[in-house]
Amino acid sequence: MMEYRINNLFYAAGDGLHNTIRTRLEMTEPVDADLLRKAVDSAIKRYPYYSVKIERKGEEYVLVHNDAPIPVTPGGRAITLGSEENNGHLVALAFIGNLIYLDSSHFLMDGSGQFPFLKTILYCYLSLLHPEEEFDTTGIALPGSEIPFDEEDDYPFPDEPVPTEELGSDPRPDEVFMLADQPEGYTSRAEWTSFRIKIKQKALMRFASSVDGSPASFIASIMYRAISDLHPETDLPIVCGMQHQYRKALRKPYSHLCHVNILPIVYSNRMRGKSLELLNTMGRGVMILRGDDANDLKWVNEHVINEKRIRDLSLEEKQAYMRKFVLDSIGKNTFEVSYTGRVSFGGMEKYISNFTPILDMSLSGGISIEVFSIVDSFCINIMQRNTDPKYVDRFIDILRENEIECDLEMPEHFEFNDFVFPED
Repeated sequence: MMEYRINNLFYAAGDGLHNTIRTRLEMTEPVDADLLRKAVDSAIKRYPYYSVKIERKGEEYVLVHNDAPIPVTPGGRAITLGSEENNGHLVALAFIGNLIYLDSSHFLMDGSGQFPFLKTILYCYLSLLHPEEEFDTTGIALPGSEIPFDEEDDYPFPDEPVPTEELGSDPRPDEVFMLADQPEGYTSRAEWTSFRIKIKQKALMRFASSVDGSPASFIASIMYRAISDLHPETDLPIVCGMQHQYRKALRKPYSHLCHVNILPIVYSNRMRGKSLELLNTMGRGVMILRGDDANDLKWVNEHVINEKRIRDLSLEEKQAYMRKFVLDSIGKNTFEVSYTGRVSFGGMEKYISNFTPILDMSLSGGISIEVFSIVDSFCINIMQRNTDPKYVDRFIDILRENEIECDLEMPEHFEFNDFVFPED
């Protein structure tokens, strides 16, 4: 049976940390269950490294090939990944009405790893649903196509740490302002809410580029302003955890594994009341400075060092060590921002009404923002651990104060998948 080395980040998982991703696709037509099932069965053959289950091997876990079908669940229910109900798989699909959900472990893949898989599923599905269409397959991995080694490689890291440049001290402060109205962990899980906002690309880019910013730094600046306006009582720094991937520094741009790092953008109390122009410039500068190859190679080295450190530990010791490593690496953030970039579906967009990434919020500061562009709009998904719209309302007010019009969809409670290891 084909065996893959497990990403050692998996050892951080447990009852208190599921760390799953749920991608919500709203189609223009009701989902055909039979055709979706056929599409998933066809698409997964191109991604054997995602058709896996976890097995214990002595004091470690490994991934082994899983021949069982990937469940496609009616009703949109988020089933537990790794469970018997999910045939042991670490990915799943669900559907209801016009909605398709792709669920996966964030320790198995990140958004950059998930999106090619999603495009292949959609291509297979829409080709069956609309055989009269001839979709552009450029950039789509077709079933039966060759899998490059760098894509499938289960350990794309060097054997030994690589030389890095001295970067100076880490700017993350010891004390960070945390949102007391966003309950920690999973205690308010039934109230986790998604607020989806759409902005025309031209409107956002005109403003962001005029202030020497980017969509990511611009959105971070606005959320910082919203939080600081609503909490004048604190003089603690407000920190945005900017999600960033290190595939470029690793020289493995097509690696399927999770390669996410968190860059802290620290807004000290003296940044209160500063213009969006200045906030954007500061945020963009931090992203350029802290997101370069030299900083990313430190993260690559941490992975190599951890591989050596946990090799001879017991399973229980591996889990404790990696959980601390993950929590320390993420650090304390007031809120998080992730910018996916342009989401291109190669002509399949006309059958897609909306695209929304959804995260397990237990590792967040209480507010997480996913930003991406599709067709002619920027889509901003603001997720939080309660139902109170005050941060989103102030966020929208700031957009409109700067003459950037937007559309807000109805708030929606979101589910995400639990994760379990196999029983010994």
